[in-house]
Amino acid sequence: MKKLTRLLCAALALCVLLPLSPRLAQAAYPDRPVTIIIPFGPGGAVDIAARILAEYFQTKHNITLNIVCKGGGAGAPAMLDVAKARPDGYTFGFPALTTFSTTPQVKKTGYSLKDFQGVAQITNMWLSLAVNADSPIKDFKGLIEAAKANPGKVNYATHGALSSQRLFMSGILKAFPGVDLPHVAYTSGHDVSTALLGRHITSGFGVTTNQKPYVLSGDFRIIGVASPQRLPEFPDAPTFAEQLGPEYTFPSPHGLVAPKRVPHDRVIVMQDLLKAALADPDVQAKFAKAGLSTDFMPADQFQQEMEKVWNTVGVLLKENNLK
Repeated sequence: MKKLTRLLCAALALCVLLPLSPRLAQAAYPDRPVTIIIPFGPGGAVDIAARILAEYFQTKHNITLNIVCKGGGAGAPAMLDVAKARPDGYTFGFPALTTFSTTPQVKKTGYSLKDFQGVAQITNMWLSLAVNADSPIKDFKGLIEAAKANPGKVNYATHGALSSQRLFMSGILKAFPGVDLPHVAYTSGHDVSTALLGRHITSGFGVTTNQKPYVLSGDFRIIGVASPQRLPEFPDAPTFAEQLGPEYTFPSPHGLVAPKRVPHDRVIVMQDLLKAALADPDVQAKFAKAGLSTDFMPADQFQQEMEKVWNTVGVLLKENNLK
């Protein structure tokens, strides 16, 4: 009888514990460091955003985000690492959607859109083109005129051979046939700014976040922003739309993506953590100070945005003969 009683007690204890196990396992995620792979070199806008989020995650949730910057190869090596990562929710990518969508449609990378799923949009950046403050080039028309007068000697740089900026500029230059304006590729927006500061290039294409400190210091002048209207923080910087036409706008959404087979519940946990982070006043203040906006978009909507950008980029590549 005593033996039977012990067996019944053990069985009852097991029944009580088993229903709790899945919930306990889910509640524990993430219970070890999470790696965020950035397909750009260190010091750029995405790196800044990721490190602000890492500080929040550590302070508020005791979750460590390991930020890994892996520039070069038009983002392909970094995003291949993400695609091939163990699908356990401990490795994510933080790309610019345009670059993410461009590279695999131009060359073999070992991955495509189907190998990823959206987690959340974090920020939307505006492309900007700058020159040295003492440059005689005052606007985009001035850059084109300088290129005409000095074929092959006037150039523009971006953070990659297949960057958002180069795709945008390729579309613009179709309106100026015969203009020789060479492209120079670097691995991050920070590298572009450093090259422009050192006068190794004529003009540098980046995002306003990367170029803001140099504008404020008086080193750079922005001669074109890809937003529909002038940005309040750069009231003297003309838009490409006002200089060339309303069709010359180009947002650059950035966000977290996961390998395709990461469980949906873990994607939602990370989505919700990011939503809370981007709603935090301290995070918002730090983003604003860096010239970044907080533009949260949940996983399902961000997935739709990824597909939209992928398809749009495909059309642009074909139109600009970059495929």
